[in-house]
Amino acid sequence: MKKVILSLAGECSINRDQLEEYDFVIGVDSGAEYLYKLFLIPNLIIGDLDSINIKTLERAEKDKAEILSYERNKDKTDFELSLNYLKEKEYKDITIIGGESGDIDHLFGNLLSLSHFHTNESIEWKQSNQNIIFPNSESIDVETNKIFSLIPLSKLEKVSITGAKWNIENENIDFGSSRTLRNVTHGTELKIKVESGSYCLVFNN
Repeated sequence: MKKVILSLAGECSINRDQLEEYDFVIGVDSGAEYLYKLFLIPNLIIGDLDSINIKTLERAEKDKAEILSYERNKDKTDFELSLNYLKEKEYKDITIIGGESGDIDHLFGNLLSLSHFHTNESIEWKQSNQNIIFPNSESIDVETNKIFSLIPLSKLEKVSITGAKWNIENENIDFGSSRTLRNVTHGTELKIKVESGSYCLVFNN
């Protein structure tokens, strides 16, 4: 399975040693600038290109990156356009960096775009202090004694959590409920089963 990394505009607190090697590298508009700082060469630049530094764009062109440019007046964000590209190419193992600061509507918009996009992909939005995960498996490898939260992004039916300090079994979790916040891993394997509904996991690093 090909590993893809996607770099968003906005603050990026990740260091190179927190990342792996990737088969395909995407810069979303000025998110491409973080890629070069992290010694990653973009294969693709996507967006309306309203914030990327012209020198970064010229460098990417010299590195033979594909450039997908869109009009500024559009009905989708650059991030949503990049997610559509990932869906079209059927990439399943996705790492996201950047997008950590800025307007609160961008943060919530990005999170909800990921929730809408996610089906059977493994997605990890990496930040220096916390990672947001949309898993594609009931079993997740974890470090012991790590604080995590399960965030319900819709009503969840028949939720079971094992491998945590506070396990639950076949509970319905309402959208907006704090029932599954601030749990702690109890070993190196966390199992989460959700019969229906959308959620993400937030792990403290």
